[in-house]
Amino acid sequence: MRRFIIALILLLPIFLYSGQTSIYEVQYTGIPGTDGTYPSPLRNQIVTISGIVTAINHSNGGFYLSDPEGGPWRGIYINERSREVSVGDYVQLTGEVSEQFGLTTLRNIRMLEIIESDKPLPPATLVTTGELAVSEAYEGVLVQVINVKIINRSEQGSVLLINDGTGVCRMSDSFLSAFPENLSGTAGQAINRIIGVVDYRFGEYRLNPRQGSDIHSSPLGSSKPSWGRIKSYYR
Repeated sequence: MRRFIIALILLLPIFLYSGQTSIYEVQYTGIPGTDGTYPSPLRNQIVTISGIVTAINHSNGGFYLSDPEGGPWRGIYINERSREVSVGDYVQLTGEVSEQFGLTTLRNIRMLEIIESDKPLPPATLVTTGELAVSEAYEGVLVQVINVKIINRSEQGSVLLINDGTGVCRMSDSFLSAFPENLSGTAGQAINRIIGVVDYRFGEYRLNPRQGSDIHSSPLGSSKPSWGRIKSYYR
């Protein structure tokens, strides 16, 4: 009996994660769909996924989940407002894959379990503003851009246009009550590093810093980055 119990304990993780789908499998597609929003190949299916919570308290509610290694196609928005999680929680959940105005999400969550807390977050993937403006691969992903300048600000003040020299993308304050004081929002202001998660709204990809400390204004160095050729994550 003792050997049986020990064997059962050793096999428990296998039982727990069997039949699980990776976030990458939910997100990755090379098919743009009829409206160019690259809908999930698992749309309307019920899946079980796991990952690390990278952002909470979005203006729309819910939270963002990432595969531990991070990177393209490895983040997703979880449309769940009734269950509390914290950044750094490693969770397993079951829900329905849905397209919310072009944003791939999991909704109608049937099961959510916090497996472990205080896990290190995946590294923020270094990308260019030009990539963020057009790339479905970074939807839901924790990313960072460096050495950018503000190009313009929306009339409402909630969206900034930023550019690192590779193309303009949008930055939103969806996690913030307002942009921090060190961000004037005036055209030409330089920002050294911005970390945030990427969403898709109103037909545009947006970078969303999670807190004021995600926006760094201290110098990173005078040399500009050499991006080389922008990678393609579509096959």
